[in-house]
Amino acid sequence: MSRPASRAILSALTLACALSASSLAIAGPADKVYRPIVEKGETEIEFRSGYRDFADGPDIYASVLDVGYAFTNNWKSELVFEYEGATGQGGKPEALEWENLFVLTEQGKHWADVGLLVEYEHTFSQEPGALKVSGLFEKEIGPTIADLNLGLERDIGAGASKDLNLGYAWQVKWRGREALEWGVQGFGALGTVDHLGSATEHSIGPALFGVKRLASGNKVSYDAAVLAGINQAAPDLTLRLNLEFEIY
Repeated sequence: MSRPASRAILSALTLACALSASSLAIAGPADKVYRPIVEKGETEIEFRSGYRDFADGPDIYASVLDVGYAFTNNWKSELVFEYEGATGQGGKPEALEWENLFVLTEQGKHWADVGLLVEYEHTFSQEPGALKVSGLFEKEIGPTIADLNLGLERDIGAGASKDLNLGYAWQVKWRGREALEWGVQGFGALGTVDHLGSATEHSIGPALFGVKRLASGNKVSYDAAVLAGINQAAPDLTLRLNLEFEIY
């Protein structure tokens, strides 16, 4: 690995570890896998939805509306509105988030592409807010593109936890016809940093990806997945859909 790439990875991990009095919520139904790619001048309107089925409790669902703009080729900022609910209990506005995605390496120039996602979450309930930092890693291997997100989260405000938990999201996509490609996605939590493995959940399943380029030069992209829980704490089934309208 080149020195610039190594320094970028070290910077991402150092900043993440600086949030050492924090806690990470288990991945939500509408969470996604982020890629360390930004295109200057792009306006993005995104809708995400997800549903998690639990055998021994109420099912959880969520919808997210995301509007963002890429100010440079290395920085994109987004506002995110989240609505969440549970079966038998109804739903309500859950949170407003401010996300900032930073690209730390030039795409394709190093062993891996590296980025950093920094998010601030303000909740609409009595729950504390949160500051989240995730390292984003992408590697192309032959006809496949592999992405890994490793995230830490710190509670902010009254009642904030002092735990620091680690969560992850990943995907592998096989290139094919741009309008329909297939792959695998996984989401989960690894427990607190000082007690890794103490409270874990892991879900994995097949995914579909696609892009439709419009005559205007804009494009619509999507990904969808059906995930099965592979340990007791994970939901039995997760359904997720992500739609993006990218305007140039």
